[in-house]
Amino acid sequence: MPSLKIDHARYVVTVDPQRRIIQDGSILIEDGHIRQVGKAAELAAARADRVIDARHLVVTPGFVNGHMHISYGHVVRGIFPDDVGSPLGTVFKLQLAMTEEEEHASTLLGLLELLKNGTVCFVDPGSTKFPDACLQAYEDAGIRAILGDGVTDLEAPIPLPRYATQEAINRTASFLKAWHGRLNGRLRAWAMPFSIETCTADLLRALKRVADDHDTCLTLHHNSGAKARQESLSRLGSPSPTQYLESIGVLGRNVVLAHVLGLDEAEMDAMARASATAAMCPVTAAKGGRGVGEHGRLPELLARGVKIALGCDSPNNCNHLDIVRAANMAAIQ
Repeated sequence: MPSLKIDHARYVVTVDPQRRIIQDGSILIEDGHIRQVGKAAELAAARADRVIDARHLVVTPGFVNGHMHISYGHVVRGIFPDDVGSPLGTVFKLQLAMTEEEEHASTLLGLLELLKNGTVCFVDPGSTKFPDACLQAYEDAGIRAILGDGVTDLEAPIPLPRYATQEAINRTASFLKAWHGRLNGRLRAWAMPFSIETCTADLLRALKRVADDHDTCLTLHHNSGAKARQESLSRLGSPSPTQYLESIGVLGRNVVLAHVLGLDEAEMDAMARASATAAMCPVTAAKGGRGVGEHGRLPELLARGVKIALGCDSPNNCNHLDIVRAANMAAIQ
């Protein structure tokens, strides 16, 4: 593998234990590994097959997009109306109609935008319809991907794939066995139930066990708020959606809850107890009229030690795949 030197960067943001930010810094990469990081003067003698003049650039570690639908929507960004809530049904109908070739092309567009914006890993919450057709795109892009087979076993208000409970369990276990660790470890597979509204407790518990048995993770779409808590109490007998997950043994350190808007104090405490992670999508939240500053309870979660990831959701919900813009939105809401 050719060596690479990133030279004279205006700033190198190391994110090392000392949280160093190096002005006029250089980085030497050999055999795919970072060998040296320091002041440009310290690495002046280092030679490489390729040298990037980074004197006007800021160099950071690669970003992780913690929740984004990679395989659909990129080819039709902007054609759906911006009315709050209205595009979802149409978006999922679009996905159901896509061919393997179309999904591969749409995935390539998404991967290109991720890479142009510094993202080196993303979590797709089970929305890829033809993963085998998209495999070549992942390999060519050189990106890390976390994938899964999105499953439900309850009727949903939007056109999602629905299976018998045992079939959904079997599909998940088969996907993890077939995909986890492919492309020399660049691909990871997680259990991916869609949400508590579309999955029975039996399915959620079983998929958590599958994730545990395979030493991997589980992610699902998860929101709360006054209406959701009322529905949770009446339908599930639990005071909130998050406490429901805790009560059935699904909340844990290998669980990533996406969106997490409208949590109350008890729900945030439950996430902290379980060491669960939140993947927030600030632009989607703002577009839906529920900014993460107020509805996401971001400062309160951080104060409890809950890990926070950021995501761009889908192109029609977010309009871009730029995690830095998402971080800016999270900071200013």
